[in-house]
Amino acid sequence: MEATDRQPKFWSNTQTYTMAAICMVLGVVMGYLVHAPADANANVPAAAVAPTQATPASLSMPSPQDMKRMADKQAAPLLVELQKDPKNPDLLAKIGAAYMAAQQFPVAQQYYEQSVAAKPDAEAMNALAFVYYSLGDVDKAIATLNSAIKVSPKNSKLYFNLGMFEWHGKTDPKAAIAAWEACLKANPNDPKREQVKQMIAQAKHHVNIAPGTKTDKPSM
Repeated sequence: MEATDRQPKFWSNTQTYTMAAICMVLGVVMGYLVHAPADANANVPAAAVAPTQATPASLSMPSPQDMKRMADKQAAPLLVELQKDPKNPDLLAKIGAAYMAAQQFPVAQQYYEQSVAAKPDAEAMNALAFVYYSLGDVDKAIATLNSAIKVSPKNSKLYFNLGMFEWHGKTDPKAAIAAWEACLKANPNDPKREQVKQMIAQAKHHVNIAPGTKTDKPSM
């Protein structure tokens, strides 16, 4: 991984404010990944896109290059630590998280894969599944979540996310329903229990849709 040679001399107040806001929102996204309310008009899991907020006209979104520079800066001290312990799964996952927050998904994938190879951790695998989904590899995302479930079978978030991938990524209502029902069984006190029950009820209206069918439904 090559570091970017051209570093900005300074960040303006506007750039700093905007980046801080983005990092805060993406930090929440990373914490929950797709374990969040779905967007009725989206074809991707809810947390794949940060919540839309009104942005003052004077603020401009940072470029992908700016985002990568920020991720490189955040990852730099972790990379120094990693040199002392190259197979430390926690460090590898933290570096992956820094790049995922900056939407540098190919780089995030590399570090998460190394982390999971060193130690099959359900949370790291959940994050890796999100990265795969963001890169368009739905099958790998689903397979990774299924592997995570074997590691942590009582983790309701994994089933929730699996249902979202099956629903939005594969248009497979039956598989989504199965995953969400497993979510409710895994944690009867899940804070999203009512939402999950509503999604199951809605998905049941579309069980005759063949998996992979190109359609606007099911929509959440």
